[in-house]
Amino acid sequence: MGANTKALKARIRSVDSTMHITKAMELVASSKMKRARARMDGASFYREILAEAFADLATPESAYAKVREDLPALWIVIAGDRGLAGGYNSNIFKAVVQNLREGDFVLPIGRRAADYYARRGYASFGIGEISAETVTSAECAKIAQAVKDRFDRGEIGAVHIASTKFVSMLSQEAGVQQLLPLEMQERTETVAVRPVYEPDAETVLSAIIPEYIAGTVYAAAVESFAAELAARRFAMDTATKNAVGMIDSLTLQYNRARQSAITQEITEIVAGAQA
Repeated sequence: MGANTKALKARIRSVDSTMHITKAMELVASSKMKRARARMDGASFYREILAEAFADLATPESAYAKVREDLPALWIVIAGDRGLAGGYNSNIFKAVVQNLREGDFVLPIGRRAADYYARRGYASFGIGEISAETVTSAECAKIAQAVKDRFDRGEIGAVHIASTKFVSMLSQEAGVQQLLPLEMQERTETVAVRPVYEPDAETVLSAIIPEYIAGTVYAAAVESFAAELAARRFAMDTATKNAVGMIDSLTLQYNRARQSAITQEITEIVAGAQA
């Protein structure tokens, strides 16, 4: 019986230690959340402005709107640098694996994505490791220029980006967006005079394609990081609550075992006295 109470006390201490860790991780995620959402809102506004510009520039005849299914595609996959965020990382990998073809390139952002695709032997795009938490606009510009150069040379025929959309603090959605070829969108506004581009719209489009890719990748990265923080905060909050419940249950078991041991000792003493 004594061994049983010792084991229960050791387990209670272990769960209590884990609870302190999960609570600390929840607080860290909460403290980073405000700044992450501010970055996300600013990047989303920039992405909307780019989308409006491309709706006017892109045409079905553009080289950047032609489908080339015979060429390998590039997948820009944004995951986290760490785990303990529920299904955040696994949901991204599931969203990509359904469409990833043999011979496609993968450009991972985030340590988890880099490790995942390196273990499975997918072709790397050769950019180097990029942190999901500290990704910068300069790194996204480097990615964008490399993507445009390879697309222009005919080395890749499509560019997709897999990221997580921040819906709310309790909801995040993993999804895939096609960057190239450009998807034509119907104009909802009717204007009397359309802009005239010099030397022509295709040249202007080619010049700002890197801005479009860089802006979209950066916006997706900062939104994914905000979604990761929200997922980790929720996961750690759930883990903390579960730890509290386990401690209560273990404490009850410990008290019962201790009471049983005391009762047995008293019974043995009384029996010995009577004898």
